[in-house]
Amino acid sequence: MIFKRQEGFRFKFDEPIKMTFAIYENGKVNQAQTAMADLLDISPRGMKMFTEVDLGVNPPPLDLRFVLDTIEVRAYGEIIWSRPSGNGKQYGVNFNNQGSVEDLIVDELKSRRRKEADEAKLNNVNS
Repeated sequence: MIFKRQEGFRFKFDEPIKMTFAIYENGKVNQAQTAMADLLDISPRGMKMFTEVDLGVNPPPLDLRFVLDTIEVRAYGEIIWSRPSGNGKQYGVNFNNQGSVEDLIVDELKSRRRKEADEAKLNNVNS
């Protein structure tokens, strides 16, 4: 499937962020099928994640949970592409126009980036 990114930025993490996801079954989140994944990059409308869990050919929607800075983000995501990677798969996930989630992601990324920039300045002063 071809997917053109419409957002103005995509934030790639130096170190992947640990996250969890659960599968939607019959319109409800199946918490018994919660698994771990690594969040590789993110934009307000989607993300790329890696997991050792094979979600199959037609993956179900996911309930995604992760923390970018201080607040837990919970989003509904649909997988739009997948590709093998090492001992698992990378998945491209679309958030499907969740305005409050988009705003929270932008706010959390701004806060995280400010802290990283302040820490870098402090390290340069102390060097």
